[in-house]
Amino acid sequence: MSPTGVKQFYTEASSTLRTITGGSTVVAGVCYLKGVTINPSGTTCNVKIYDGTSASGTLIYSHKGGTAAGDLYQEYIAANGIRCATGIYIDFTAATASVAIIWQ
Repeated sequence: MSPTGVKQFYTEASSTLRTITGGSTVVAGVCYLKGVTINPSGTTCNVKIYDGTSASGTLIYSHKGGTAAGDLYQEYIAANGIRCATGIYIDFTAATASVAIIWQ
């Protein structure tokens, strides 16, 4: 079995998925959401992830509150992950310090 090309992307603000953290090349085609790590700054942390390049895309993942500041929340998505046809957009509101996703 050969290894897969899984990658990680980290952001401290709402952002379109890019090929590398800090890079400018947007991932605009088919990709798969494989995992999410959320670093809340308060209990009202709210993260939404969309299939697309903005928050007007199709909602594919949502995490809402219940996690105290400094307590990381991690979730891994089984099997192949969640398929996104046109890229991934990560949207978060106040009380979210950062989000890292694992994608392919």
